Amino acid sequence: MSDGARWAIVNFDKSLLTVTEISLILGITLAVLAFGGTEPASFAIVEVLLFVAAALHVVWGLREGKCISPACFLISGGLVAIVLAQLCPLPVGWVGRAAEPLGGHYSSLTIESYSTRSELLILLTCLIGFFLAQIIAQDRKRMRRLAQCFVALGVFEAVYGLVQYLAGWQRIFLYIKKYDLEEATGTYINRNHYAGFLEMALPFSLALAWYEFRKLRRGHNESATSLRDLIVSQSGLPKLILYVFIAVLLFSALLFSRSRMGILAASASILVIFFLISVAGRHVKTVLILSTAFAILAGSAAIWIGPGPIAERFEDVSQEYSQYDRSRLSIWQGTGRLIEEHPFLGTGLGTFPIAYTKVQSTFLGEFVNHAHNDYLEIASDLGLPAALALFASLIYLFVGAARGFLSAEKSFDRAIALACVGSMLAIFLHSLTDFNLHIPANALLFSSILGLSLAVRPRKSTTSNETA
Repeated sequence: MSDGARWAIVNFDKSLLTVTEISLILGITLAVLAFGGTEPASFAIVEVLLFVAAALHVVWGLREGKCISPACFLISGGLVAIVLAQLCPLPVGWVGRAAEPLGGHYSSLTIESYSTRSELLILLTCLIGFFLAQIIAQDRKRMRRLAQCFVALGVFEAVYGLVQYLAGWQRIFLYIKKYDLEEATGTYINRNHYAGFLEMALPFSLALAWYEFRKLRRGHNESATSLRDLIVSQSGLPKLILYVFIAVLLFSALLFSRSRMGILAASASILVIFFLISVAGRHVKTVLILSTAFAILAGSAAIWIGPGPIAERFEDVSQEYSQYDRSRLSIWQGTGRLIEEHPFLGTGLGTFPIAYTKVQSTFLGEFVNHAHNDYLEIASDLGLPAALALFASLIYLFVGAARGFLSAEKSFDRAIALACVGSMLAIFLHSLTDFNLHIPANALLFSSILGLSLAVRPRKSTTSNETA
């Protein structure tokens, strides 16, 4: 191959990476700003952006003989295959009575094919986000920009939500809100999904603060581990302060979303992040000082704004769950019956709102659109085998990210791995009582974080020196 041809290929690769990076960042941003991706027309633009970027990679990858390891496609390909099987026309005798008739002698396994097709497009978009994030993460500068994009978007949402809460300006751009009029929701309709976004962005600000702390310590003196020594050194201190301030801002906005599980999930995520830092760095005293500073700043912000409404939300827990016929518990029980009736292939992706009417015994006269438990709803839609395989793969990625933080050689890789651990843990916990993974923007962000976690997993290296 001539030098000119080689130069052209290298430049095309860089241009393609730039297009990929811009497409993913724009896609996530647009999805978040457009009511969390729940506005179909806006999310259709996101789908087009990511599908085009993926198509370019497929064409160029085939031309150059490049491909991602088949193991990366195992779970994602299996999920898509199951959904396609749910949509596939089958003889009526092969399909249960609950299936959707397609005319003539054929029906499909899904009970409502339109919902399944719509959700399949969202699933494919999220899977593309997963793979594109992996590709972007191969370049450390691009990975840094992607992480900073998550933080910047979190700052915008936090400020927007706090303005809503403090000023009583309950609008999402030109749209006048109809629900959650006393809480911060940012550009989301529902406070819980707003909290779900913030709890995934928050760990990135803390991880980047830890990364700046590491640079600051190395830049001054490896033996300078006390907070006083670091302050005296001055070098790099503004970035450290900035990321700590951002973390406090994000957590404050999350508090005033008044999402109970969001607050608990984010708090658990923060505790795990500080625990991992203390274990990995063996600087327990410094970690205690920094974590205490964060807690004091976040607590002071909450007290200054007024913690009463937050406390009231937690006081209502016992009263809410004492009414069994009007609680999430009753919905979970009905979802369990759906899983028992369709244990292997489910009722069809995205069909829960329709399928649930068959077993609905509470909230009579109301439309229950989600199970308020992502795990149960996924099992109901896709069946137990697919759900268990998906959950196992998520646990694998979570453990891999934790191992990446503890063993990766490069500080920035460790920081991203730490952020992924915190974000994944928060959404895992929140999904026990809500449906953040069924909100397109949050699902896309989560998929991208999964892609980053896979990209920074531990790898064998011939060097032992840690570099930034």
